[in-house]
Parts: sequence; C-alpha cells; structure tokens
Amino acid sequence: MFARFSYDQAVSFIPGGSDGFAEQGAFASTQNITNHGRNFALSETHVFSDRTLNQINAGFNRIFNKISSFGNGTCKAQQLGIPGANLGGASCGLTSTQLSTYWALGDRGFAPFQGGTNVFSISDSFDMIRGNHDIHVGGSIRANQMNVEAIGFQDGFWVINNDYSGDAAANLLLGLPDLGLHDTLFQGAITGRRWKIFRPFVQDDWRVTKRLTLNLGLRLSLYGTYRERYQHAFSFDPNAFQGSASPAIDDGSFTGQAGAFVPDTGNPFNGIVQCGGPGGNSLIPSLVTSQFSTANVGANKEAGCMKGHLFNPAPRIGFAWDPKGDGKMAIRGGYGVFLEHTNGNEANTESLEGSPPFSLNASQFNINGYGNIGGGLLFPLNVTSIPDKAIWPYVQQWHLDVQKELPGHFVATVSYVGSKGTHLSQQRNSNQIVPVSANPFAPGQPITQADCDFLASDGTLANGKPVTGQAVTNLGVACGNDPNPSRPQLGFGDITRLEDQANSIYHALQTSVHRTVGDLTLSLAYTYSHSIDSSSDRFDGAFVNSYDLATNRGSSNFDVRHNLAISYVYGLPFFKGSGLTHTLLGGWQISGITIAQTGTPFSVTNGTDFGDAAGVANGVGTGSRPDLVGDPHGSVQSNVPGVRGPLLYNPAAFRAPTGLTFGNVGRNTLAGPGRINFDFGLFKRFSFGETRALDLRWENYNLFNHTQYNGVSSSMDCAPVGATAADPSCIGSSSFLHASGAHLARRMQFGLRFQF
Repeated sequence: MFARFSYDQAVSFIPGGSDGFAEQGAFASTQNITNHGRNFALSETHVFSDRTLNQINAGFNRIFNKISSFGNGTCKAQQLGIPGANLGGASCGLTSTQLSTYWALGDRGFAPFQGGTNVFSISDSFDMIRGNHDIHVGGSIRANQMNVEAIGFQDGFWVINNDYSGDAAANLLLGLPDLGLHDTLFQGAITGRRWKIFRPFVQDDWRVTKRLTLNLGLRLSLYGTYRERYQHAFSFDPNAFQGSASPAIDDGSFTGQAGAFVPDTGNPFNGIVQCGGPGGNSLIPSLVTSQFSTANVGANKEAGCMKGHLFNPAPRIGFAWDPKGDGKMAIRGGYGVFLEHTNGNEANTESLEGSPPFSLNASQFNINGYGNIGGGLLFPLNVTSIPDKAIWPYVQQWHLDVQKELPGHFVATVSYVGSKGTHLSQQRNSNQIVPVSANPFAPGQPITQADCDFLASDGTLANGKPVTGQAVTNLGVACGNDPNPSRPQLGFGDITRLEDQANSIYHALQTSVHRTVGDLTLSLAYTYSHSIDSSSDRFDGAFVNSYDLATNRGSSNFDVRHNLAISYVYGLPFFKGSGLTHTLLGGWQISGITIAQTGTPFSVTNGTDFGDAAGVANGVGTGSRPDLVGDPHGSVQSNVPGVRGPLLYNPAAFRAPTGLTFGNVGRNTLAGPGRINFDFGLFKRFSFGETRALDLRWENYNLFNHTQYNGVSSSMDCAPVGATAADPSCIGSSSFLHASGAHLARRMQFGLRFQF
C-alpha cells in the first residue's frame, strides 16, 4: 500500500501589476497572486497468487489561484473605483509612447480573479494469467470540477482620445471620454464547470504459438457531457432564433450612433438560451431592460445545452509474429480506435464561459461628464454557438512494420503508419453574409476604390457595369459598409459556431536503423509522410467561406513531408590502454544530432485594402486569398535591398482576387523554409583513483551557425489594385513572401563537473 499527501503554496507580490497589463508610474496598481495545490494519492496492490493480482488507485488533486489588486502611487486608482482607460496623446509628464501603450489607469490586469480545479479519480486493474492468455480487466472514473470567478471590466473601461481639447489627459480631467465600456456581470458569480468520464476496458494478450501473439482489447469511453452547475452558460441556438424578433439597427438618426440598436424594437438576445435553465428576463441587467422591454433569453432543458452520447466503443487489435522463430525478425501490426472527450476550447459548454447576458459589454459614446455615465447603447453581439448534441472526436490508427537484425549489430525497421481523424474540432462563422451567385466583376478584375465610389453614387462599377441584387450588399461590405444589417441572423455580429465536423488523414513510410553495441551508438530515422485535414485545430482560421468548408481541405498546418534524423555517440578509438598518453588523449567521446526536414505549409492571404474581397464579413476566418496568375516557384531575386530576409517565392505569381470572390489559391499551397541543423558535443572523463573524476563537456547547438529561416510573410499587401502579373512592385517595396524569422544562431556551452 502506498499513500501520499502534498501541499504547496506560493504568494507573489508584483509592484505595478503583471507584465503587459500595467505600467509603472503614478497610475500604476499592484497585484498579489496566490497559488496553491493539494494532491492526495492512494494505491493498493494485492497479489492473490503468482498468476493473479489487482491494483487499485485513488487520487484527488486541487489547484487554486487568486489574483487581487489595489491602486498604488498618487492616484490610488482602484480604491477610488476609477475604471481602466486607454489614452492617446502626451501630457502630464508622460511621453506619447507611454500614454498610447498604457492600457489602463490603475490597471489590475485580470484582477480580481480566483479559480480552482478539483479532480477526483479512481482506477482499478485486475490481471490474471490463464494458460496462454494474459487478461487485463479494469477501468477508470474521473470527475472534474472547475470553479472560476467571472472577470472583466467590472469598474468600466474608457477610451479617451485627443478630441475636444486636443489632449487626451486634459479630456480625462474634463470628463470627456470618447467611449465608455462596461462589463455587466453578476458580481462575484462563479462559473462552475462539471464533467465525468468512465472508461472500462478488457484486454487479452493471447500467445497463440511461440511465434505468434495476438492483442485483443475493447475500451468503452462512457463520456458525460459538460455542464455548468450555476446555469451561467448561454449559447446561441439557431432553432430558437426568430427573424421577426430582431431589433432594428440604427442608421444614426435615432441614437446618433450608426450600427447601434434602436431601443424597444425587439429582443437583443433573440436565439440565446440558458443552458439547463428557464431563461426569462430576470437574468438581464437593468441597463438593457431599461432600453428593451422585450429583452429575454430562452430556456434549455439540457444542463450543458447538449444531449449526451454515452456509449462509445473503442476496439483494439494487434499481433506480433516471428516468422522464423529465431528471434531475429519480427512482423507487427495493429489497429485501434481512440476517442477524445475534448477540452474547454472545443464544442462544449465550457466554451460558453462569460457569454451574454452573464457577461455583457455595454457601450456609451461621447459622454459629456462622468455624471452622465450609465445610459449605454447595446450593439449587435458577437456570440458563441455549440451543437445541441454531443459528438465526440475519434481517431483510427493502424500500422504494419517489419523489424530485422542485420550484420554488424544493426537493427532495421520499415513501417507503414496511418491514422484517420473523424469529428475533429472546427469553428466557423454561422452568421457570415452569403456570397454572390451573379458576379458583376469580370475574371481578373479586382475591386478598386473607384468601384466603391461609383457604387455609392449611381450603383455601378467604375466601368459602368451595373451592380444589382446580392452584389450590392457584398460590394458595399467589401468597401467598408457595416455588415451587421445584412447578416442572416439579424441582430448579431459574428456567431462563432463550434462543431466537431472536421476530418483528417495521415499516411507515413517510416524507416530506421539502430546500433547500440560497442563504441558506437547510432540511430538513423527517415519518414516520408503527408497529413491532410480540413482544420488543424479549433482555432484554425484559414477558411475563407463558412458555407463551403470542403474547400478548406489541404495539407495540415503541421505537415512535414520529409524528415531525417541522425543521432550518434562514438567513443574515439585512439590512445587506448593506460598511462599518461591515454589519460590526456584517450577516452574522448563525441556525440551529435543532425536533422534535415522540409518546412511546414502556409496559406497565401490577401492583405490589400480590400482583404474581404468577397464582401461576406467572415470575422472568424480569413477574408480572402489572391488569384494565382503565374508560377510561385519561378525565378526571383535572392536578395532585395532594404528588405530583411531573402525572397523565397515569386510574388508576381499572385494578384488581387477577382472582385466579390475568395480568390482561387487554396489553403496551405506553399511550404515554409526547410531546415538542416547540426548539434555536436565532445566529452571526456579524467579519473583520479576509484572515487574521484573530472568530467569535461563541450556542446554546440547549430554547430556551423547556419541561418535557418522558420517563417514567411504570407500576406499579399504589396500588389496595387489592378496590378498585372508582371508588376515588379512586390519585389522592391514589400516583405511579401520574404523569410520572416529564423531559428537560433549557434550556441556553445562548456561544462565541468568534479565527482568525489
């Protein structure tokens, strides 16, 4: 039996607040950060006989952290309840840089904040040997609790520019902020995340003959859905959305602020439901109900807004075969299904933390004096939406390899490895504007400012061709018009829809050679592989059209087509024996790692003035990509004066896309720079008798100090509107398709260690 309990605590005092959230000076605040952890583990192993035993493990782990903050210096910002502020300009003895980068008066970063995670777990494994069968039966249960206190601009946040008096600091003193923001929260409320997992399994390692062993197993992944204990999670449910209940969006004539909601014209939370709760208007702050008497959130009977999917079988099968029975060759293979419960960044209730109306940004413009703060205008919300039924991602993995002992103490392995991912995480904008079907732009004709001007004046393009139907909306958005009045779910901005619907496939040929005998230890491995998917992770924003995710299929962001790795440790065979010559010159050992690999892929994007060339306002993904009009691998200058980093591809192969299209360049069509790197070490031990020794070590990383680039500027921000394929402006005036970063230069280190 084994038991252990541990407790640790650390308290940090940070004058001026955490890096990146506060600045030293009269307005600075301080932070106290407390972290502690508790861990308890208990294990018992019982041997019933020489062929039967059982092991049970139980554990509890708790992590808790708390951040508190208070004002410091002459301002005492937090005690006075002064909100955060973003100032522009220069005054009060602060430089322009200080004021423009200073994020908040008395800023406390993510404070106050406190959160804790509790994990309870128990597992059991019963093992028994019966004849040629080694049978394992068991399972694990895990329960997670995570309680997080809501955070935000609870005291408000101001944007103060140089309007009015011409000086931001003076406007602060006059009480004339341009914009006031406030997070309306249930003060001190806790978000309580809960989920449980039960994974029973059975496995039989069956030795069929002396030369053949089968591995047969089944794991049941019984996943409980995520839920929010206190009913503080809210999701946008498209089935609860009613088009007739949307508020009217102001053109500026009602509230003075174009894009705001017109008060009392609808429900600003139309389609939002309370996970596991009755909904209603009691959850909505008075700041909203005073303007919208019909404000209301819907009900949802599921605690996590999702129906569960409990039964998830995951079989496994494998074999190992010695074809000759001499132990010098083995053929192995296997197949298995592996499910994943997802995490808080994926399609589950945990992704809804801080969602409206539990956390709500209210905005108020052109405030004339601090006494007038509190009116507020509610803008179309950006919200998150999850499915109404849990779908768990899973991966199928398989492999077949042949391993053979070769002369000279070498062992070689050749393997085919594959995997297929299904129901992987993916996000999209379900409130993207619909693309045009009838395009007034001719192929190769990009959007120009003249087109925008003519659209506003007489509804035509610069060439006089009329713009009608859906194209009027899309071109207007591409030219900078507010997209929100034209979205399918009127009354909302971007709706980030989280879904487990992406897929992936991976194939690889893996080869390796190893030698571990004598003075030489050598390992050589080469892999040729290709990974393809439609989304490489939940936050992969490379897609351009939320309504056609199939066009996003391409090489994975992490795909490395060729990968060679060589490692070695070699005892130099010189001056062996004994004596002074051996002591000084013998016994040296060299070691090293050499890698050579191709670069990972990247997507070329349209970074011109009309990046949203399709006019769909896809705020979750990428605006558009260029049109391909030439060979990206064509000859280019190796060095361009005035631009850092070599030019890796031909920028003249790309052109601004045809107007109201997404461009014809696909996702991840080019690869970043490859890498060849040499790490090297030299080692020697000087012994003094049997009890004392001196170790000398000299190590080098990037031994030859090669410049190894690791990034590419992929945004086409250089091509002027209407540029031809032969236009040279990208070569002389932009970093487009130039290397943008490099791995570390050579690092050398020496070490001495005396042992006694």
